[in-house]
Amino acid sequence: MKWIKTIITSLTLVFILGTYAIAHYFFKKREIESYEAFYQKEEKTAREIIGSTFDSNTIEPNLNQERIKVLVVEGGGAKGLYALRILNYLEKRTGKPISELYDVMGGTSIGSLLVSLLSTPKDGKPKFTAREILDVFSKVANTTLDPSLGRKILTGFGVLSPILNNQKYIQKLEEVYGHIRLSETLNHLILYGFNYNSNQLIAFDNRGSPLKYADPLLYQLIGGTTSPWGFAPPNRLIFNYEHNPQFVGDAALVLNSPLFAIILEVSKIYPNKKLLITHITLSPKELEYTTDFNYFEGSAIALKYLRTFIGEARNQLIRHWIDILSKTTIYKFDNLLEVGINQNNEWSNIDSLDFSERNLKKIDKFARHILNVNKEALDAVASELLKD
Repeated sequence: MKWIKTIITSLTLVFILGTYAIAHYFFKKREIESYEAFYQKEEKTAREIIGSTFDSNTIEPNLNQERIKVLVVEGGGAKGLYALRILNYLEKRTGKPISELYDVMGGTSIGSLLVSLLSTPKDGKPKFTAREILDVFSKVANTTLDPSLGRKILTGFGVLSPILNNQKYIQKLEEVYGHIRLSETLNHLILYGFNYNSNQLIAFDNRGSPLKYADPLLYQLIGGTTSPWGFAPPNRLIFNYEHNPQFVGDAALVLNSPLFAIILEVSKIYPNKKLLITHITLSPKELEYTTDFNYFEGSAIALKYLRTFIGEARNQLIRHWIDILSKTTIYKFDNLLEVGINQNNEWSNIDSLDFSERNLKKIDKFARHILNVNKEALDAVASELLKD
């Protein structure tokens, strides 16, 4: 009978959903226990290395030249591969490593990863060139940041739990950076993270007296500042002995492009200096088309456009602020050299959080194309960087 089939179908569906719910419960419970053990091990490592030197390792900013060269790389996940292409081109064009071309480097999310890697020292010189990072970026990303199909299913494809367990990623960062501290980098770094314990945006600034937020191990800090909420759990950092370890995550939700914030910070630390700024934006630079849609559609349609609107509005607002500042007598910009991507539907539709080999190849192919389009602007950047 028809009603018997309906009952059987309903019971089967309830059984499947119930089984899935139980599987997810135990999966999540195991995840939390795994992370607790991981955090305790990381805290032990940090305390053994940092020891009793909390807040004692301060470096005074000491740049005597008239002009300060600043590199800013915004957040964009897997699209950071594009920034690496740009930076590799600048190194080839100038014959110098990025750490020697810039005095101050800053970024959010993937930007914090890239600038910190380029400023990591080895025997007083940069440990990595942009070319070397470019060569291993895809391999490291898709082996540590690309979740398995089983994990995708158990997390409801990221809806029910963070889709990524980034313990393997942080362990890889430890291998790459070694046990250097934030203050030990070659350049003045300003890296942005979000403190989930205090709900505060934090600028981890490694120059000044005293350092604002202790002096964490760099690999642990980057493990936190590149872990976006909802995608991967944050990392737990030790700020100082008086406070419990704090959870630090990606700041992209509140400050994906730190350009304006870094300009204000650098201007405060180096007053009366001219600033030469290279801003690498991983989102479209400007709005080149209009969108025609029904204003009375519901949220499902609105959400389709929301991501693009937020990115465009944020970039337009930054340009507006820069334009205002450049007309004052306080901020003496030589020029703002921006390298980025004009509005393009193909680029906008690439998933920034997909670190699979297929998606990374797609990004790199498009990045090479954009690099060619921007070569004239990049040559101008290289010429400016070589002047001082």
